[in-house]
Amino acid sequence: ADMVFALKHRYPEFPPEHEGEKPQTFTRVLLNTCQNEFESLPTTFEATEDEKKTESEQELFLEMKRMKEKMLANVKFIGHLFLRRLLAVKFIGHVVHDLVGIREKLPDEHMIVCVCELLQAIGYTLDQTPNGKDLMCKFYGRLVDLKRQSGPDGNAAYSKRVQFLIQDLLELRDKRWEKKFFKDQATTKDEVRKQAMAEGRKMAKGAGTDAMFTTAVVGMRPTYINDVIAPRGPATARRREEGVVWDVNYIKRIAQYFNEDGNLEELAENWKKGKPSSEQAKQGIEWLLDSGFNDKSKEDALADVIVGLLGSRAISWQHLTEALTPYLEGLEDMRIDVPHCDAFFHALMAKLLTRYGRDFNMAILKPLQTDEGPNEFVWKLYVGAFKKLKPGVAAKCMEHPELAQALCKAKKCESAALRRALQQEGAL
Repeated sequence: ADMVFALKHRYPEFPPEHEGEKPQTFTRVLLNTCQNEFESLPTTFEATEDEKKTESEQELFLEMKRMKEKMLANVKFIGHLFLRRLLAVKFIGHVVHDLVGIREKLPDEHMIVCVCELLQAIGYTLDQTPNGKDLMCKFYGRLVDLKRQSGPDGNAAYSKRVQFLIQDLLELRDKRWEKKFFKDQATTKDEVRKQAMAEGRKMAKGAGTDAMFTTAVVGMRPTYINDVIAPRGPATARRREEGVVWDVNYIKRIAQYFNEDGNLEELAENWKKGKPSSEQAKQGIEWLLDSGFNDKSKEDALADVIVGLLGSRAISWQHLTEALTPYLEGLEDMRIDVPHCDAFFHALMAKLLTRYGRDFNMAILKPLQTDEGPNEFVWKLYVGAFKKLKPGVAAKCMEHPELAQALCKAKKCESAALRRALQQEGAL
């Protein structure tokens, strides 16, 4: 993992294979490689009927052992890449879901072992960010559920070893990731005798077996990573601040970084690094909106960036409202020149509703709300956004009183008929 981290800084980009294509970033190549390797791992460790017929029991045992070791090594490697800021929190979420996510069949014991090893290796760092903390709570809920599972015979579905492994992980988080380690290091025979006598005296004074152990926080990011990414010293800090030019190119660049690796923490850090004033923050959002409304290929990606900035509090609802208002006021006219521009609004509103639900701020939709008769254009905007929502999310959003009222006004219908109108549109 350290070698890969060093390569990222030496080869930030690779030239395109064909002329006219964009260069491949190191992060994207690494992410694709990890994903392909992880997806190629076996989903079960049970031998097939053909394998049982052609191979001996010993051969099958050794092959299964090799596959398990490979999977565990891959998962640990993914964890160390995350600690070195080479993989995003989102990728960790996909890995854990693939290993122990809810399915018809309970996951194999070794899958749970891999998840426990991964979370022990990165848990402390994952807990330091809001998104990571939310994921950890979900992971732990799933592990507790698996620990309590029973088989068809009524006995525990998993062995005591796996149950204890899950319990140890739960307790480790409760102890703020502080783990005891046996004091084991290379020493001379004379030093061993001296240490034994010293520990004997401590135990005699009531120190117990703790005298033989030391504690350390596990799952921390290596200290040199932060030093490389954020060098210390006032002179370096000044150079880094002076190096940020708050313009459309900088905003597009940090948006591209986020779309490549999904690192929300880095996105917020890069945005705040420019120390934008309120007016500059609004301008930055306008650059993102302009690109989103005009470039069909970037509508989902840029909507993710805006929602990410809002979720990390790098921007406020007021910033977004002020920047979005002119676009919504002229959206119907814009469609004449850019027929697909409403698709970006659908994507942005759907992602905001998914992220905030009943806390969605209706102020951003004020330009679309009128007291006049039914407005087919506005109604179709809302319908397009609802069609992008998952059924459960769409139903929950209907509980937002102001949003439901805005939908009724656009359709010119009573609240009782709103659900049926959305169902007829295929949006609910």
